[in-house]
Amino acid sequence: MIQPKKVFRTADGKLGFEWTDGSRGASSIRKLRCACPCALCVDEHTGVKLLDDSTVPEDIKLVKVQSVGRYAASLAFSDGHNSGIYPYDKLKELTDLA
Repeated sequence: MIQPKKVFRTADGKLGFEWTDGSRGASSIRKLRCACPCALCVDEHTGVKLLDDSTVPEDIKLVKVQSVGRYAASLAFSDGHNSGIYPYDKLKELTDLA
């Protein structure tokens, strides 16, 4: 199971990760918000995305990152959205590897 060894902010404001497999990567905060997997953003039954990306501010900020067990992270954003639980494998997919 992939897990982050280190979570950090990059100089350009991205959320960065150093993973247990030795890889490193980062993702923009907006990209993470637009990829939220919660039931408000993705239909639970069909998997169809409900979130309209155009409603997500370009300058959205990350307010809080919290570990959820050993498998995921909960992210809270400046637009008030905080219900997404991002499994670590999904977070790794969303990062641009360095």
